[in-house]
Amino acid sequence: MPVRADVVLAPVITANWIGGGVNNLIETPTGVLYCVYVDSGSDVAFRKSTDGGLTWSNPTIVYAGTVTVLSIWYDRWSNIAAGKIHCAYADSSVDDIFYRSIDTEAADALGVQATVFLGLSTAAGGALSIVEARGGNLIIAGSLDAGAEDGAWKSTDAGATWAAAIADPSEAATQDQYLLLPGWNADTQDVQLIFWDASANELSVKRYDDSANTWAETLIATGMADQAAATAFPHFAAAVDLSNSRNLLIAWSAVDTLNADLRCWKIDDTTITEVTNVVLNSTDDQGLAALALDTLTNDLYAFYAGKSDGSETFLTNVSLCYKVSKDFGTTWGPETVLTVKAANNNIKMLDCAMRFSSAFGRAPAVCWYDDQTIDLLMMNAPLPASPRTTYQAGVV
Repeated sequence: MPVRADVVLAPVITANWIGGGVNNLIETPTGVLYCVYVDSGSDVAFRKSTDGGLTWSNPTIVYAGTVTVLSIWYDRWSNIAAGKIHCAYADSSVDDIFYRSIDTEAADALGVQATVFLGLSTAAGGALSIVEARGGNLIIAGSLDAGAEDGAWKSTDAGATWAAAIADPSEAATQDQYLLLPGWNADTQDVQLIFWDASANELSVKRYDDSANTWAETLIATGMADQAAATAFPHFAAAVDLSNSRNLLIAWSAVDTLNADLRCWKIDDTTITEVTNVVLNSTDDQGLAALALDTLTNDLYAFYAGKSDGSETFLTNVSLCYKVSKDFGTTWGPETVLTVKAANNNIKMLDCAMRFSSAFGRAPAVCWYDDQTIDLLMMNAPLPASPRTTYQAGVV
């Protein structure tokens, strides 16, 4: 049976949720879990579990410094049959963005750290996201100091070196949020950026053409009222659907707001298709988002904070809930409570393993940050009844 017990991963700080990447939890094909995070000393660290999250290794420090924002990507999320976790992080003590890898298939060996961008200043917040294109290039995009220094950078040699900045997809705003994903064009070095425009309250996809070094923007939705990442983050999440060559996206139309919706889309190289809302007409006191795809069954799990009956208070005492779709968002099952609310639960971050396998009874691993205890906590969601057993051939 899946694990359903809270596990304290580590004491952490706000750099885990103030605007960085939204997938810091990884599951390997053998079921080993890795969690990469910013610890209470402002260092980048990771721990791993070989028993589904019951027990965890001691922390390994990836980078010691004053980290303000962190983002990671995993080879297999881009259909690359390798085991590197790619880490991008900004350090306010030197005002730079750095890159380093963790090789999960080579005894967790750490790669040589590389400098991505030499900055002039760093402010709390901003945004940062990293992705690996299906062709192997690495792209980092973001704002080092909340609008003053924006940009995007590319490495064509697995992160060893980073050339001059590529075309900039940002709009020089302080609250805009970024989520990089693989692209699905014939050119496997193209990528996508889910861009939350805070000033316009719009969600769009910016598709990067690697050959032309350009970003083409297409509107996803208007009326998407953001919440500052410093309050809670993220309120949008994505999962890579390798078997169908597309990205899956969920996002709240508003946070902690009556009649808000948790909306869902499928996005490929040319089209954006909205499917059924995960939550329709919220009764207030809901927010946060995480998304996981079961690579064994194609079941899609959408996680969020706050029950739909309006009985809880965002952010101070909410349950973590989820719904499951067996048809990529066309229909959603009933709301299931994963964790029961507790007084003074101040949940400000939610994350899950983007891709996992339910083989051998595994369930999606979920972690969240509790601002009252200053802990990063982890749990496995239970599997839906009678899961399908169709394997997706050739998909990692």
